[in-house]
Amino acid sequence: LDKVRGVLEQAGVNVDSVILPDGEQYKSLAVLDTVFTALLQKPHGRDTTLVALGGGVVGDLTGFAAASYQRGVRFIQVPTTLLSQVDSSVGGKTAVNHPLGKNMIGAFYQPASVVVDLDCLKTLPPRELASGLAEVIKYGIILDGAFFNWLEENLDALLRLDGPAMAYCIRRCCELKAEVVAADERETGL
Repeated sequence: LDKVRGVLEQAGVNVDSVILPDGEQYKSLAVLDTVFTALLQKPHGRDTTLVALGGGVVGDLTGFAAASYQRGVRFIQVPTTLLSQVDSSVGGKTAVNHPLGKNMIGAFYQPASVVVDLDCLKTLPPRELASGLAEVIKYGIILDGAFFNWLEENLDALLRLDGPAMAYCIRRCCELKAEVVAADERETGL
């Protein structure tokens, strides 16, 4: 957070932060309300840009806040987990949960941009990295056999978080996910 804040402030951007709790149980209307309250207290106008710095829960919640606040403000994703870098940051699905169902209150709202920093992956616990790699492997199995073969050949490099291997892997997954989204962005045929 401090690194992103510093870069933005050096560029002359006014930065206000809302620290969101981590975990699926916090992807709720109550937490969403804390974001809206923070935006309204300053107050922030339609020229506001929301930046989601975190994993999938933070991205989903911040994206829905951006889609809803003043009927839509700019939104930038900075995913910090491998899973969010290859999956939830691509496609524009934003939502919060309801006691009667997961992702039941949401919108399709594309981010203005997605910024991936490979250094974030170095902070992940092994279980979190494994979760992301499982999604990566799924893309290879389901969508691109040649990519799956590449994954088999480069698994050691990926487990070491080798920069060029991770960059290619994430880029290819985003391309594959974007193809799926382009075919049915609003999931009308699913």
